[in-house]
Amino acid sequence: MLAIALVLPWTLIGAADADDRPSDSASFRDNGVTAHRGNSAAFPENTMAAFESAIEAGADWIELDIFRSNDGKLVVIHDKTTQRTGDKNLSVTESSYDELKSVDVATDFRRRTGTTLTETPAAKIPLLEDVLQMVMQQDRTRVSIQPKMDCVADAVALVKQMHAERWVGFNDGNLKLMSEVKRLAPEIQVFWDRGPETNIDDDIRIAKQHGFESLVLHYSGITPEKVQKISAAGIRTGVWTVNDRATMERLIGIGVERLYTDDPRMLLSLKKQRDLRKVTCEGTYPQHLQGICADHAAIYWSFTTRLVKTDLDGKVLKQISVANHHGDLCFHDGKLYIAVNLGKFNEPAGKADSWVYVYDADSLKELARHEAQEAVHGAGGISFREGHFFVVGGLPAGVDENYVYEYDGQFNFVKKHVIHSGYTLMGIQTATFAHGRWWFGCYGETKKLLITDEKFQMLGSYPFQCSLGIEAWSNGQLLSASGRCRKGHGCSGELQLAIPHETAGLQYRDAQ
Repeated sequence: MLAIALVLPWTLIGAADADDRPSDSASFRDNGVTAHRGNSAAFPENTMAAFESAIEAGADWIELDIFRSNDGKLVVIHDKTTQRTGDKNLSVTESSYDELKSVDVATDFRRRTGTTLTETPAAKIPLLEDVLQMVMQQDRTRVSIQPKMDCVADAVALVKQMHAERWVGFNDGNLKLMSEVKRLAPEIQVFWDRGPETNIDDDIRIAKQHGFESLVLHYSGITPEKVQKISAAGIRTGVWTVNDRATMERLIGIGVERLYTDDPRMLLSLKKQRDLRKVTCEGTYPQHLQGICADHAAIYWSFTTRLVKTDLDGKVLKQISVANHHGDLCFHDGKLYIAVNLGKFNEPAGKADSWVYVYDADSLKELARHEAQEAVHGAGGISFREGHFFVVGGLPAGVDENYVYEYDGQFNFVKKHVIHSGYTLMGIQTATFAHGRWWFGCYGETKKLLITDEKFQMLGSYPFQCSLGIEAWSNGQLLSASGRCRKGHGCSGELQLAIPHETAGLQYRDAQ
C-alpha cells in the first residue's frame, strides 16, 4: 500500500531504552526524568558536578534555579542567601558575582553526607551562561530554568544570544513569569508548577490559554483523576519532587509522565524495570481481538465476546463474557467504555444497532448502556478527549471518506466529523487521541494507520497494523495491539510499544 506523501510535524521520537528516547527536537531524550538541581543526591545541588552527573546518568532534563546578582549576572542557586549551602552567608541579589563565587557551596553537602574535602571538593556558584555552554556540548539532555526573581527577560535574552533555545525550558509556579517566557519566546517549553491543593480545571484552562506544554503538580496532590484530565487536555503531566522508590512507583503506576527527583539514577533504573516491551495476553479466546486500553496499572482486552483484564505483564486478573459484538474500548474515570454493535456492519443506514456499554474497570461489572445510533454503519471503536467521547465504525464499500461521531459526557450526540481518507476496508476499527493528534487503525489486506490533527484533517496514511488496538501511552509512545486466530486453538492478543515516526507514521520501538 502506498503511503500518502504528507510530512508529519515531528521528528523521530524514541529509542531502544527507556533512558534513551529522542524527543521532538533533534535527538534529545524523552524519558520523563528531571534531575532536580542536577544529580543532587550524589553531588552538591546546583553545581556543575551535579549537572554533569545528571547528563551522564541519562536524565532528559536537568532543573536549576537562578537569581540576578547586584552586578547583573545570572547565577545558579536556589536560596536568596548562601547560608544553607555555603561556608558564609551572603545575600545573592546584594552581592557581586566575584563575592558569590568565593562561597564554597559544597559545604552543606559534605556536612550532610559525612564526606571529606577530598571526597567532595569545594564548589562555586555557576553562572547560567556556564551551564548553558556545558549543556550545548551535547544533544541528549536539556535544562529547565526556574527564575527565583523577576529575571525572565534577562534569561531569555541570554538564551537567544547563545542560540540555546532548543536546549532550554522554564519552570515555575508564577503565572506572570511563565507567561512572560511565552511572550518573549513562544518556542521555549514551559513546565508550570502547581501546588497540592490547586484547582486542576482552572490550571488546565490557563495552561492551554498560555500555551504551556506541561503541568507539574506537587506529588502529594496528584490523583489518577487529575492525571487523566491533564492528559485528555493534551498537556503533559509531571510532579515535583520525589525521592523515594515507593512513591515513584505509585506515581508512574497512575500515569504520571514526568517526575522531578534529586536521584535521577534511581528513577531511571525503576523506569527501565517497569518499561513495557511486548505483552501477550494470557490465554486464548473464541473470537478475535477488537481493541485494547490501559490505565498504567492494568490492560483491558476486548475479544469480541470476552472482556479481559490483565496486569501489565499480561496475566489475567478478571474476565467476563459479553454480547457479540464488543469492539474497541477506552478507559476514563475508572470505567471502560466499549463500542458495541448488535446489528450488521458496513451496510447502508438502518441495519446497524450501535451502543456504548460501560463497565467498572476494577470489577468489570456492567454499569450502563448508551445508544449511539448515529453510527449508522456499526459502532466499532471509541476514544475519549476533553470531556467528550468519539465513536468510529464500519463503512459500506465504495464510500471514500470515514466518519467520527462525537458525544458529550452524557452521550448526547454533538456532531458527525468527516475524515477525507479515501476508502478503507470496513471503515475504522480502533481510535485514540495521543500526543496532539488522532490515530485510527483500519483493516485491509495491508493494514492501514490514519493520522489526523485534532480537527480530523488528514496528516497521513501508512501501512501499519493497529487495527486490533491503539492506545495512548506515556513519554510520546503508544500501545499497538495485534493478534491471531488458529483453528482449534482460539484467538490470542499481544501489544507492544510504538513511537511516532516521520515517514512510517508509527514504528515498533524494538524495531529501532
